[in-house]
Amino acid sequence: MVTSESEFGKCRRCGSHIPHVPGRVGRKPEYCGTECRGRAQRERDGLVDLTRPRAGLPLGRYIAEDLQLMATGLLNAEYEDREELTALLQRARELAREIDYYVAAAVRDAKAAGQNWAAVAKAAQVSIPTARSRWGELEVQRQMERRAREHAAATHLGKAPPKGASFEEGPAGRQGEAGPLRDGPGRAQSLLADALAHLHSRSGMAIRDIAQQTGWSPSYLSRVLSGERSPGWDVVAALAAVFDHAVGDLGVLWDLSQGRIPASRPSFDMAKARLHAALRGLYLAAGSPPIERISELSSVDGQDIVDVLQERLVPTWEMTGAFVKAVGALPADVRPLWEAVHYGFLNQWDPSVGERPDGPVLPGPSGGQG
Repeated sequence: MVTSESEFGKCRRCGSHIPHVPGRVGRKPEYCGTECRGRAQRERDGLVDLTRPRAGLPLGRYIAEDLQLMATGLLNAEYEDREELTALLQRARELAREIDYYVAAAVRDAKAAGQNWAAVAKAAQVSIPTARSRWGELEVQRQMERRAREHAAATHLGKAPPKGASFEEGPAGRQGEAGPLRDGPGRAQSLLADALAHLHSRSGMAIRDIAQQTGWSPSYLSRVLSGERSPGWDVVAALAAVFDHAVGDLGVLWDLSQGRIPASRPSFDMAKARLHAALRGLYLAAGSPPIERISELSSVDGQDIVDVLQERLVPTWEMTGAFVKAVGALPADVRPLWEAVHYGFLNQWDPSVGERPDGPVLPGPSGGQG
């Protein structure tokens, strides 16, 4: 019986193809030569550090991004307080399973970058034989294949994305029907790009004219507006000036796109300003849809929405979360900003000085102003 070329596959060490040798008998070779076989043995024994990383992308980073989305989905489900316990626990089980996959991928990346088994075992607080058995190359490959099958099955079954709706720009600038929440890596950068693109569309200016006024090339500006490039704050400020829009409305979106963490204990006035700016920025990113449509999607009174956007009203968390979901963002992104407002209010009151100051204007029980 002649063994086909595909049966020999690739070298376990370097990934190169192992050619079929006519007449070869016995077990299939696992390595392309003695060098890879010997080096693999030394790696298994924890006796050598790799001097160069093996080819491949940091798989752990991509799984970590998926983990963030899954955790955000669980957090949003808690905020909504609508899902049954069974659904919540299913989310938790999927999250725990994804963490196991992340650990395997992180070890794989560390090994590819030059870590030996002794270092891996120390980091994982297990013995070298346990680490090698748990996260050996073939075992990690099996785990990643299993993960791929699970994700493919979930897609085939049509698992719904996180609940919520967003506005998508239809043809000729017409507001389209509500769509699913934006998700995926670069979501915050996408929101910033959407807001800038909406301001550009509203201005009616040609990219060439914007380039002349700002000093950046048309191709670079096009990539910024499409979300392909993450702009610096100077670029965002310059575009806001050209579009004649308050740059503060874009500040929180830019912070989110850069992964910047705001001050943990801002003043009450600063916290209010940041919350309102974030909500206006998300409104811009949604294409400034009609207030009536947001009210319909969020079940928030239309006048309350206007008052929030014009900084006459500090919304409750329920109102904030509903508004944010209606414009296509995630409530978890603005939760710290909302909490900072209430922390700032409580922190500004010194009982030894006098009476408690007036609190933020909040809507009454029926949804109108109290």
